[in-house]
Amino acid sequence: MKYIHSFKFKLIAIGVILVVAGSTARYLLIEKTMKDGIKDVVNSQQLSLASYVAQDIEHKVLTRRQVLTKLAGDMPLSLLHNPARMELWLRAQTTALNLFPAGLVLINAQGKSAVADYPVVVGRRQLDFNDRDWFVAARDGAAFGVGKPTIGRAVQEAVVNMAVPVHDGQQHVVAVLMGVTPLAAPGFLDLVETGRVGKTGGLLLISPKDQIFVTASDADMRLKPLPPAGVNPLHDQAMAGWRGAGLTHNALGEEELSAVVSVPSAHWFVVARTPSAEAFQAMNALQEAIVHGSLKVSAALVMVLVLMLSYVFRPLKQAAQQMRAMADGDTALAHLSVVRQDEVGAMVSSFNELVDKLLASESRMRYLAHHDALTSLPNRMAFQQNLAQSVALADRQQASLALLFIDLDGFKSINDNFGHAIGDQLLVQVAARLRACVRASDMVGRLGGDEFVLLLTDKPNAQQAAQVADKVISAIGRPFQVSDAQAVLGASVGIALYPDHARTADQLLIVADTAMYAAKRAGGASYQHAS
Repeated sequence: MKYIHSFKFKLIAIGVILVVAGSTARYLLIEKTMKDGIKDVVNSQQLSLASYVAQDIEHKVLTRRQVLTKLAGDMPLSLLHNPARMELWLRAQTTALNLFPAGLVLINAQGKSAVADYPVVVGRRQLDFNDRDWFVAARDGAAFGVGKPTIGRAVQEAVVNMAVPVHDGQQHVVAVLMGVTPLAAPGFLDLVETGRVGKTGGLLLISPKDQIFVTASDADMRLKPLPPAGVNPLHDQAMAGWRGAGLTHNALGEEELSAVVSVPSAHWFVVARTPSAEAFQAMNALQEAIVHGSLKVSAALVMVLVLMLSYVFRPLKQAAQQMRAMADGDTALAHLSVVRQDEVGAMVSSFNELVDKLLASESRMRYLAHHDALTSLPNRMAFQQNLAQSVALADRQQASLALLFIDLDGFKSINDNFGHAIGDQLLVQVAARLRACVRASDMVGRLGGDEFVLLLTDKPNAQQAAQVADKVISAIGRPFQVSDAQAVLGASVGIALYPDHARTADQLLIVADTAMYAAKRAGGASYQHAS
């Protein structure tokens, strides 16, 4: 029952009506006209597909070239004679290793052995590379060499090697940096290996200089030699440099439509091919032209389609109107009603999920606007707003407030010596200790950096504020455990009372800040009352 509610069922029903109505009329078409038209369309589609695949491979090869070139330029030449440290350096190049999962190999200019490789493959460093085309090309002047796709001697899987020269300060080639990419690496040649053209067609990636199929949709053709000249005329033209689309016969004598596009950086080319029997299947089935009465049938079909599609898409239209009203601000952001369990219903349900995420995001943004992202304490803006409200309330109730301005002693040296990550961990622990020093009715905030503030609201006096300051100094003075080490901080505290020392929130912050600096000048790890 669920299936009959889907768009698929409704569109199939419309298709059935079209087929049944169309079957009452007989139609004839001129074979040559249809064949030429279909051939042009298929050639255009295959050329677009081959171009897309070729551009994708070109981009991936160029990306690898850029990464290797940058790596060669950044390489510390002092490590050429220190294989162990060079191996560690190669190991740290995670971006390059993602593109060359079978390894990065640094080879000396003589080609008799490798200086270092990573991941380390047993026996690879002892190989002689002088018979490798990519090595010779990179060493003897080419900026980039792409080797013949083959079964790697070290890794024993189908790979392609790409190499760039490593120059010294006088632009002499002192080494060759090579990256090894498995042909089956995810995201490399997937479009060729998994691509299909129609039901029986496929894609080929050919290396003309190596006379092999690099890879193909048909797994049996991968790394196989090319057919001899004269078997496939269009293939022979492509090997000679022709690019385009046309009709040809393959090695099995089957007629097929093929499109050829270059991959310049690797000197490869992509072929998209479809058997002509499949391409012209529709033409072979359409042998009769439209006869009298087709206009009446078409008119009837148009009426049916208008009525049916109006019904099918009515909920979609209503949903779009409600969404537009929300977008224009005429109505609040809210869920839409799911009126049918079909694709429209699925779309409305997805929209409702989006609404939930937007509302949650707005709530999160409001929270972040008023809280410090590191410690989750109220930030400067939120604390100043609460302080102003507390001052106004205390003024009406003839009550007192105490503001403690806290600056950490020794934090800067720890931050400079151990890094911001350790400093951030310390600030999180400081925030937790400050919360423990006050009651739930009091407020702890972070103004920024290593500056914190406490607001005591339960009609505190100078003595009570001093007691809290002593608790803060004692709490911050206890050693902090960060990673595998202990850190020791101090706290300089400035105390300002409302209304004794200031009558406004801004003045209260200023005098408390001034008192804090007096405590810091006195040696730190102490408090001072505002004067």
